[in-house]
Amino acid sequence: MGRRLVVHKPPVTLDQQWDPDAALAAALAEKTDFLLKHPGHRKYQAEIDAILDKAGSPENRMTVLAMLMEGKLIELQQELKKLNGVLLRTAA
Repeated sequence: MGRRLVVHKPPVTLDQQWDPDAALAAALAEKTDFLLKHPGHRKYQAEIDAILDKAGSPENRMTVLAMLMEGKLIELQQELKKLNGVLLRTAA
């Protein structure tokens, strides 16, 4: 079963300043909560963290994340093609 990512966008008024430290703390808390609920993903998170630790700058980290996501999307596309083939064979 797929996972659904819920992004909470708090209401921001024009006079409010964005606090990057608070945003980071909230994201880390959400990640910790997710890993507590889904301990099977800890291994993958450790792999991602190890790769990102070697990336250096924030720009490089974002590039690495984009590459990791692109690789997973390509894998997903290949699996969907296989599934489509199975469905087409069973429908005939």
